[in-house]
Amino acid sequence: MQIPFNKPFLSGNELEYIKQAVESGKISGDGVFSKKCHKFFEETYGFKKVLLTTSCTDALEMAAILIDINLATK
Repeated sequence: MQIPFNKPFLSGNELEYIKQAVESGKISGDGVFSKKCHKFFEETYGFKKVLLTTSCTDALEMAAILIDINLATK
């Protein structure tokens, strides 16, 4: 099977889940699907706490803040 580049791959109920998220008014943050993802990662890998981000850039920025990297120029 080939998966086309830059085209969403749907294999099941994705569109229904997107519809549920939009109808709930929680398309980012503390919605049902975010909670399911948190629970999955915490239980599967034994993580104490999981926090999802919208992008790798957001995750890297958050990591830099958490370890107090200061890149301000003088």
